Amino acid sequence: MNSSFSNDVIEISPEIDNQQPTDDELERALLLSRETMEHIIDESDIAERKSLDEPAGLKNVGNTCWFNSVVQALYTLPYFRQLILNFQYPTINRLLTDSEQQAICFTEELRYLFALMLKSPRRSINPDRAIKKFKNTRKLCGVDFSHEDCSEFAMHLIDLIELAYETIGKNLLNIDNTTPMNFINPVNTLVTGEVVVERNEHISIREALRQINIQMIDSSNIYDGLETLLLGSADESLCNQQAIVEQRWLTRLPPVLFICLNRYRFSHTTKQASKIIAPFEFYPELYLDRYMLVNKNVTSNKRNIAKTLYAQLHDLENTLNSYLKYPCNDESFALANAIRVVYEFATGCRLNPTLPKRADSVSSDQTTTNRVRQYPQAPIQPSHISPEELQFIQNALPVWLTEVEAKCANIREEIQRLKTELRQLYDEPQLKQVRYTLHAVCVHEGSATLGHFWTYVYHNDRQKWYRYNDNEVCETTWTDVFDAGIGGQRTQNNREEPRVPSAYLLVYINADQKLISNDIQYELPVDLQRVLDDDLVLLQQQIESIKLEQLHSDLKSICERIEKQQPVHRALTIPFFAGPNAPSDSEIVKPVLDSTLRILKTYGPKILSVEVDRLLQEIVEKEIKTYLHTANMITSALPHNDYRLQHVLSYLSANRVETIYRQRVMYDIIRLATFPNDDIRLRIFKLQAQIICNEMQMSNDEVQEYQKLLTDYKDFRSVIAAFLAGCQLMNEDKFEEAITYFCVACEYNLRLSKQCTLPMRAMDSCLLFKARRLCFERWNDVVINRFKTDPDYRLDTMTHQFLPCLMQLKLSSEEDQVYITETFNFIVSLSN
Repeated sequence: MNSSFSNDVIEISPEIDNQQPTDDELERALLLSRETMEHIIDESDIAERKSLDEPAGLKNVGNTCWFNSVVQALYTLPYFRQLILNFQYPTINRLLTDSEQQAICFTEELRYLFALMLKSPRRSINPDRAIKKFKNTRKLCGVDFSHEDCSEFAMHLIDLIELAYETIGKNLLNIDNTTPMNFINPVNTLVTGEVVVERNEHISIREALRQINIQMIDSSNIYDGLETLLLGSADESLCNQQAIVEQRWLTRLPPVLFICLNRYRFSHTTKQASKIIAPFEFYPELYLDRYMLVNKNVTSNKRNIAKTLYAQLHDLENTLNSYLKYPCNDESFALANAIRVVYEFATGCRLNPTLPKRADSVSSDQTTTNRVRQYPQAPIQPSHISPEELQFIQNALPVWLTEVEAKCANIREEIQRLKTELRQLYDEPQLKQVRYTLHAVCVHEGSATLGHFWTYVYHNDRQKWYRYNDNEVCETTWTDVFDAGIGGQRTQNNREEPRVPSAYLLVYINADQKLISNDIQYELPVDLQRVLDDDLVLLQQQIESIKLEQLHSDLKSICERIEKQQPVHRALTIPFFAGPNAPSDSEIVKPVLDSTLRILKTYGPKILSVEVDRLLQEIVEKEIKTYLHTANMITSALPHNDYRLQHVLSYLSANRVETIYRQRVMYDIIRLATFPNDDIRLRIFKLQAQIICNEMQMSNDEVQEYQKLLTDYKDFRSVIAAFLAGCQLMNEDKFEEAITYFCVACEYNLRLSKQCTLPMRAMDSCLLFKARRLCFERWNDVVINRFKTDPDYRLDTMTHQFLPCLMQLKLSSEEDQVYITETFNFIVSLSN
């Protein structure tokens, strides 16, 4: 390979023995990344188009630009879009092969995707389902898509859709043995042409034309690439004519022509993959007449002329190189520059040719020399030169320089004339009848195995170019399309760019077949309308999810900022919500949580339509009002039912506690509660409650009073719990254990009663004392019976259990006092 071509190749990492395991690990990592991204909702998912006329993009769900670029190129072909949207598979009346089933599934999923791209208000559509269906098909065709390529994918996509339509034809064949024989596959008609292959002008066969793969070697533009591929290059310096054993002449062209530019190259010597980045020109219009069989004679004559012109061109280029690269030992130099150097060395003066210079006639060597001489330097001259020698140099060298420059200028002009003649060789009406227009250009930026694809599409109805880069769609110009697709090494800030964009796939459409490019209105059938409706519901859910996440983030920031400035008072904690809950605490927490969760979920749907602080205030006020009504029924329901146990608000309301404390306890319950599920609405309510608590102004006295109220409520619950436990044990005749619970309950209840005159602060003392006295009576009977038979039991029980508990009754009611006196008298009589 020549050096000029080698400079246009990017080398990639060498192949190693353990490459396959590495590829498998990479594939698994990419799959995991995709699965993670599928559940991530961002702003691009909910962004909406200004109107349905605005083109929709496709979301990149993890290294899927290869899919997006091709689908966007094909979707924007109105005829192809209609082909997919109109795909209907009737009832199956035969067993399908795996390949047919996969083709049907993929085409149906692509149909759903196209429907969303057409009618969904989203600015970008998620293609994940269609990608998964296509990934399943690769197992059947044995293709590895670990490094996806848009050209390769485009052909497999077309093959799958063609197979799906072919399956429909076979299905019709089983229904009616007469009509389906004429079934014409519309996909095949759209993309398939025909060529005649002539081998040594003796044997000719016909072959289908599905796509054109142009090798980038020795081709600088699309016309030369097509000629080299189909007929062999007319430039004999680029190919050995003995190697041209066959020519391919086009007989029928498809309405849509795929031209793949093969920019991959693999060296079996170095075991390295590479990407060819040589510049390759393509044009918005392409005339294929010169490659048609009907124009074979005209083209052959033109090719003979071209061969002559190429031969003349190369002779002139060789002659010019003999002047510009004059050999000297192992190096070369421009002859004109050598004459100047000798003249300046001998005379000390600069020599300018008399021939006017053109900008394009200055050699690179000359330019470099002139650039060097811009800097002042001491002249170097020969130590001795005779007047005759000097006169000869002054007379001869200017003449030689003028002669050399004139010859070089003439050769350049002749070279330019020949190139122009070659470019215009086919520029005549007879060879401009079969016109194709460029519809799409798929561009790749990166290396042979890594990089990014995007697509430029020409919208015929708008007469504009658009750039489709995954979910981003924007208007652009032909200049941008050409600059991005031509390729070639580029520099920026005197440094070569490591990632050079270049075209990989060109999609041309027949200019005469208006049906291919003319857009038409399309109304979705029932099944596709259902797909659209489901997506609209999902869109609203995603919009709501994004807004909720944003609201949660905003509230969290506010909460953190306020906490730094004014942290919550450490005393403001709810005892039964702090630390591991005791059994009694669980009984307190569960009904409170259930009630709070129920009302928060009721108001949850309003969280985006009403300000959260106002909504939370409404929730708190409603809860307070609910349990205020319950508090009014406490007296009439006792002792059979105590509504104070339902909720702390009932307890506070029954004791006529100020509203600020009731509000605060509700906000604290919401902010401290741990709910069973991680609903974002509940988290938002918790944050808003935290903010409100942080902003509430409470004096130290109010803080102490609030904490005392909460402690009293817990003690009240403890009294009830001890009372119930004592009753349970007494019913089981476990009087020794039961009396302890009754005594504890009476002690706590007595403390609550003394602290406040309100009767609702504590349990009914009469009921509690009566239960304790009843337990003593039953226990006393047991003790007396044991006392008669076991003196040791008598002493131990009297000293450590019975008497201490009995003494507690001295602080109780008159009935308890009477009972104590009677009991002591009876014990004394037994002792005597």
